[in-house]
Amino acid sequence: MSRQRGASLVEALVAAAIGLLVLSALTAALAGGARALLRSGARAEASDTGGRAAEAFLFDVRRAGHDPAASGVMPLVLARADRLTLEADLDGDGTVDGASAEHVTWVCNATARRLSRVVGTQSMPLADGVSGCGFRYLDPAATDLVPPASGLDATNRSRVALLVLDLRLVPRGGGPFVERSLAVALRGRP
Repeated sequence: MSRQRGASLVEALVAAAIGLLVLSALTAALAGGARALLRSGARAEASDTGGRAAEAFLFDVRRAGHDPAASGVMPLVLARADRLTLEADLDGDGTVDGASAEHVTWVCNATARRLSRVVGTQSMPLADGVSGCGFRYLDPAATDLVPPASGLDATNRSRVALLVLDLRLVPRGGGPFVERSLAVALRGRP
């Protein structure tokens, strides 16, 4: 009897097909992992963006109303659901310079899906991909002071003890929202 040596063509084709199936499965697994990694990175980026916006809001609200010359600086000069303006006499000269960091406006632009911070006359976008953004105003009893479209009047602005930033971001490429809500007491308030 003669012995066959080597593999037949059919065996070689079967081995190649099995190798291709294994390679396809590995490629699909790697692609799925890459997509998951991208989604996770986009969510982390949105979370970081929300955190940076919250830190800037905290910074601005904490120094609003700084008035070393006791000239009567009002910390909150505009209070609307989509916009607020804060002032402080940072250089102690008794006046607020509207073109400087003494005058800061926060803007939630629903059309552009952007949260911006306007320092003096310079606009700085803080977050894009904003699906929800707004400001709330609470009195010392933590009761909401709901502003009309024109904003709170001077009497109600003087009652505001806490400013609240509510922010919801959509990560690039979609996915679950990233939400931030931060309440900060105004200077001299509980």
